[in-house]
Amino acid sequence: MATRETPSTQRTPRPTRASDDGVPAGTPTSTTTSISPLVANPEATRPGYVTPVFHIHLSERLVNAGFWGALAGSAALGVVDLPLAALIGGAVYVARHHARSGT
Repeated sequence: MATRETPSTQRTPRPTRASDDGVPAGTPTSTTTSISPLVANPEATRPGYVTPVFHIHLSERLVNAGFWGALAGSAALGVVDLPLAALIGGAVYVARHHARSGT
């Protein structure tokens, strides 16, 4: 005796390739549009830095003061030799000046 398949027991064929899913090749599958992070994030227009873990906005002056203070403190405590601290400070100063000038 043959079993009769009802709509609830009928199997639907599964696609085996990307082109078998009924969508023509080359059609984007995502319905979302790409938005520039600068437009989507109003915080991105503020100058300065954002900490990665706590997402706290810090001004550029505060970050610069922290960097130069840490560099001077490490040189004063002897963690870094003074010539090396001067070399690091000079390189950072030149790199920041170069980045601001855009060349």
